[in-house]
Amino acid sequence: MRVLNGRYGEAAGEVQQPLDIVVTRDDVVDEEAFRSTSVLELYEELFPPSERDNSDDIVRWLLSDDIGEQRQFSVGAQKLSYRLDSRCFILRAAERAIGLGFFTYDHASELIYCNYIGVAKAWRGGGLAREFYRETIEMLDALFPRNIGMVLEVEPYDRDRLETIIADLERTGARRLAADQQAEIRRLLRVSWYDKLDYRFFRDARRMQPLDCRSPCLDPSLLPSAWAGAEENYWLAWQARTGAPSAEGSAGDLWQKAVAAIYVEILAKSLVEDDPNGRRDYWDYATALVAQTLQQVATTEVRLARCLDADGRALLSRWRRLAVDLPI
Repeated sequence: MRVLNGRYGEAAGEVQQPLDIVVTRDDVVDEEAFRSTSVLELYEELFPPSERDNSDDIVRWLLSDDIGEQRQFSVGAQKLSYRLDSRCFILRAAERAIGLGFFTYDHASELIYCNYIGVAKAWRGGGLAREFYRETIEMLDALFPRNIGMVLEVEPYDRDRLETIIADLERTGARRLAADQQAEIRRLLRVSWYDKLDYRFFRDARRMQPLDCRSPCLDPSLLPSAWAGAEENYWLAWQARTGAPSAEGSAGDLWQKAVAAIYVEILAKSLVEDDPNGRRDYWDYATALVAQTLQQVATTEVRLARCLDADGRALLSRWRRLAVDLPI
């Protein structure tokens, strides 16, 4: 457990609230204790259904499957193994969850993957979200002293669409946005937050555009004909471990390692192990898609650069001048 000192968020009011961070398998050791923190209710509050994992799966990953032990299984004649350690960091006020972070350490690549992180809206004042993140990073470094840094997926934003949305608001003075417009603006706001946390995007050095990464379908139970339609495009963001040397000179190798860690070691192997015989086709599909992603960038010079480029910063400034209340 780690205690945070300070006054944060609207909910703190005039009274200083005692805040602490607890971690699964260290402070929260079983399913009953985990669910009693109300962290799953907070998870549902923070993330829409399309972005959420099944709560039973989360409990299983955190408390029984991804516990740092080597796991082995076979797909046909191919023998596979992987070793993951997943942790949920729960920020609490009066022993109730007001923030959460779900991270997975892949022992093979020595990368930490950020599945998601968030703080309840009423508690976002006073820099609490950033403080929670920084405290969590320190705790992760202590748990996994060999880690080389953090990688996460970011939903791409469309510059042309953002320009259209913001220009229309500037011209009309409107204050309401359609759901799809809100989603587009939120993508920009999320990139801005990661930028403030000193993350860097993997970019094509020639065009300086973020590299596209295609995620396989996350539901092997769908018909194979539906898998392609359930794929998603992401940009990958990177943050080196504090004090680690710059990865700029090896950005291409790091990109390859990050893609393989996220989509093969963490995603595909975990999903296929549940039913190795029944999901052999899914394994072939997922690994082929990852191989295609890696091949497309194999001859590209890769560079790490700030998440927000000049165009992104200009769009963000115009959005902020509109003073529309839209939480991430």
